[in-house]
Amino acid sequence: MRTLDTNYVAVGAFVLAGAAALITALALLTGRTGSTDLYYTAYDNVAGIKYGTVVSFEGFRIGQVEWVKPYGEKGQPRFKVALAVQEDWPVPEDTLAAIASQGLLAAVSIDLRAGNSETLAKPGAMLKGTGSSNMMAAVSSLAGDMGDLTQNGLKPLLASLLHYVDTLGSTLEKSAPDLLANMQHLSKDLKTRGPAILEHAESITGRLNQAGERVLSDKNIDELDKSVKTLGELKATKLQIDHLIAQLNDTAAKAQPSVARGLDDLNHTLKVVSNSIDSITTNMESTSRNMSEFSRRIRENPGLLLGGAAPADEAPK
Repeated sequence: MRTLDTNYVAVGAFVLAGAAALITALALLTGRTGSTDLYYTAYDNVAGIKYGTVVSFEGFRIGQVEWVKPYGEKGQPRFKVALAVQEDWPVPEDTLAAIASQGLLAAVSIDLRAGNSETLAKPGAMLKGTGSSNMMAAVSSLAGDMGDLTQNGLKPLLASLLHYVDTLGSTLEKSAPDLLANMQHLSKDLKTRGPAILEHAESITGRLNQAGERVLSDKNIDELDKSVKTLGELKATKLQIDHLIAQLNDTAAKAQPSVARGLDDLNHTLKVVSNSIDSITTNMESTSRNMSEFSRRIRENPGLLLGGAAPADEAPK
């Protein structure tokens, strides 16, 4: 009887140990082996993200996804994801929660990529999320683009090239005999005229050499030197003229106020003369009449110049 009880105890202990091992293994597999802190993020697309999805920090596993819930307005769906991270794990506040995949056939995970901030995010904080770079989707998109390029680009291009090749081939087939005949005729013509052309070319070269020797003679070089010196003198003269013009401009600028005052005085004088011209003209006219009367009386009686009175009229009445 005692042996039977011992067997029952041994079997029960073995079952309990197996259950504990199973629970421990499940906890290790799910990443829930201790206290956790919750952080949140949001995505437009959560394909492959579900409860238990691995959460890593720069590739090191630190937790799992706790839940995924939709939120947002209609037409713009968004999904909020809760991240259960090991308690007291340092997460900078500018950490980026990126959906990642370690390979083509690997499961999707969320990798926390640490930022540069020295301030740590508090549990319950909202982390910025970014979508995944799905390699299969990229390959599929590339294949679609290549197919579109083949259908809309390469095939029409090849068709055009074939058309041009066929056209050029038919044209060459028709024109080739005439072209070859012309080339043969040109070759014979060059063979016949080649020596004369070379002779003329040598003659022209000799004349050019002679002309160059005449142009570059010592006399012409001396003349060029004199011209260069003259140009230098002209530059010096130009500098002097520029200096003189600058002085004249300076003098004109300094004399401008005096000239302006002189013009103002002349304008004032002309205004005074214009206002007094009527009275001056009247006085001149009166003076002219008086002089005319004075001249008439002197002609009639020159004695008036000596201050004498007019002689008495002794003529009989």
